Amino acid sequence: MSGPAILLSLLFGTAAVMTVALAIAWAHFGRRKHVLTWTASYGVGVLQWLANAAGFFLQSPALYIVTGIGLITSGSLLAIGIRQRSGRPLHVAAFAIPAAVVSLMMALAIGSLGNQIMQGMIIPTYVGTLLLVSAKSLWPRGRPLTPPEKALFACLVVFALCQLALAISATFIRSPTEGKELYRSILGLFMPTIYVGTAVSAVLVVAGDLAQQLRSQMRHDPLTEVLNRRGLEEAAATAIAQARRHDRPLALVICDLDGFKALNDDFGHIAGDQALKGFARLLILAVRRGDIVGRMGGDEFGLLLQDSDAQAAADVMERVRLEVAHLALPRVPDGALRASFGVAALQPTDRTLEDMVHRADEALYAAKKDGKNRVSIARAIA
Repeated sequence: MSGPAILLSLLFGTAAVMTVALAIAWAHFGRRKHVLTWTASYGVGVLQWLANAAGFFLQSPALYIVTGIGLITSGSLLAIGIRQRSGRPLHVAAFAIPAAVVSLMMALAIGSLGNQIMQGMIIPTYVGTLLLVSAKSLWPRGRPLTPPEKALFACLVVFALCQLALAISATFIRSPTEGKELYRSILGLFMPTIYVGTAVSAVLVVAGDLAQQLRSQMRHDPLTEVLNRRGLEEAAATAIAQARRHDRPLALVICDLDGFKALNDDFGHIAGDQALKGFARLLILAVRRGDIVGRMGGDEFGLLLQDSDAQAAADVMERVRLEVAHLALPRVPDGALRASFGVAALQPTDRTLEDMVHRADEALYAAKKDGKNRVSIARAIA
């Protein structure tokens, strides 16, 4: 079997395996839109390499044109999928119009013009540019790259450089048979490896996203989308350690809705769920970035306010208490909601969240005993 046939077989096999792997990942792990787009990208790749092989053996310009359109389409879908995953604005026309223009130029170069240099430059230049755009879109906002993202980012950049190297090497082509050695060397030595590497790293990104989703589900309450008890305890361990290390204040607030059981009994569990979600949103909006909000169970929530003493935390919760009665919820009567709050500051003897919870619970009990709908501060340990 000739070298080109082996190369095309490898690329075809990689595209086919990736199409199946991504299709399974899409079907069984959340049906994420970007995974479906990547599946389509490698599915187009399967057809593209088939057309390339047929064009090579039949020496058909029409099949080479089909191959070029497939490369452009596959690269565009890869870039679109990465943009979908990143949550950035997506304008399909921004990909479709340049792809159509480049496809037309490529068809002219292969067909009526028969220009070898243009044939070798147009698609690699465009695909390389798409890959650089994809690498830029992959970079997340506000956090570092995860290890799978780093691998995909590196592969995209190397893939782009290989494509641009192909475009440059095409300028040395002098005829259908002369000057193609460098072009073929780059294509044969580097492209299969980086194509496979990009495919594998894309699968690793999908797997990493799934693992992150599972970790998030383990730490978050599905109804209110704040941390659950486990997530709150993990975040509290870090917050307490940092507060002690830097000698900074830290306050814990335990709060719940007054008469929540009666609300459920009188207006139904849907109203109760809306009350919990509305209360959670109010708590999130009330605190600063870096503060921690979690649902401890039932209608009880816990908040850790960093760099806040007990009085400062109580002032924040007083504003929340006043706003609770004005929450507008579809199934909850106006003014039906009230809440009580217990506040405890971090003490020198505290080692875990439970140490603070005990005092905050006592303060919450005092608020309930004194008539509910109020904020109470735990007494400091002498």
